[in-house]
Amino acid sequence: MRSLEQFSKKKDLLQYSVPAGLAWFIQEFPAFIIPFVYTFQAKTYYGILANLLVLSHYSNRTFVFPFRLRSKNGSPWFIVLLAVGFCCWNGFIQGCWNANYQPEIRNIDWISIVPGVAIFLTGMLINHRADSILLNLRKPGESGYKIPRGELYEYISCPNYFGEIIEWTGYAIAVQSLPALAFAIFTFCNIGPRAIQHHQWYKSKFPDYPKDRKALIPFIW
Repeated sequence: MRSLEQFSKKKDLLQYSVPAGLAWFIQEFPAFIIPFVYTFQAKTYYGILANLLVLSHYSNRTFVFPFRLRSKNGSPWFIVLLAVGFCCWNGFIQGCWNANYQPEIRNIDWISIVPGVAIFLTGMLINHRADSILLNLRKPGESGYKIPRGELYEYISCPNYFGEIIEWTGYAIAVQSLPALAFAIFTFCNIGPRAIQHHQWYKSKFPDYPKDRKALIPFIW
């Protein structure tokens, strides 16, 4: 009987979830604070600029986005723990590399950095706009699910993911480092399957879901 009780307690522990907003704050905070600290140790202005791109994304993800969430669904604690581990590692490798291994600003290739930063900012704008549309789908007191409408939602199911992929692609172009490229590739490989899952869920949930709307890339995929 005691073993059954212990098993039940372990099962309950595994099922414990962290509130959505708190989960986002906890898991994203390392990705902000680690590059933030490294920024003050940067050896070049280019390294500072590279870390500022990272900080501009994660300041929103850490201090703004979690407090705009209205979802009552939590995240399993072990998923949050895995996310914390990844954000610690990625925050360290991006922040440390940018602080210590970026060239002097006079030696950089402006032909790549200017378009890279422009692409990054475009992706950030797309991401923020898409998040705002999602977060405002329900009016206060409403429940249930709705089909997102407007802007890129007329063409794809997940413009928030599309914007984030564009962001980190621009970052990789601007920063020109192996960690930046690896993160851009990881972002696509991580978000791509999730976009497909969301797209399939929308189609199964709503019989009137727009048939010409793609999952992630307008008109293509």
